[in-house]
Amino acid sequence: MSIPRFLLTRTVPLTIYRQEAGSYVRGVWVEGPIVEVPIRANIQPLKPSEVQMMPESDRTREWYRLWTTDLVRTKQEGAQGYDADEFIWKGYRYQIMKVQSWDMGVLDHYSAWAARIGPTP
Repeated sequence: MSIPRFLLTRTVPLTIYRQEAGSYVRGVWVEGPIVEVPIRANIQPLKPSEVQMMPESDRTREWYRLWTTDLVRTKQEGAQGYDADEFIWKGYRYQIMKVQSWDMGVLDHYSAWAARIGPTP
């Protein structure tokens, strides 16, 4: 099995905070627990040209790209939906905003964009 090129570079351990599905308990909605999922990822800032293509309101946020072989999720709406994964990097909390799944059978991996949550820098 081949190794994705990004895994030949430095990866860091990350803890993904994933909200599990909630349910109704005696007619009242109860949020599911937040579970911690350990992953390893290569983290790189987005290129200025990629940030420039975003809507103006998103350009001031801090953006990073994650390359990983572990599952990361963005928000899924609908009846079977779920919240986006979050993680802490260098003291700030980030939310996964966009995920591309590369399922080729040999070099399966995910490329994800994450934006900082909270006040802009």
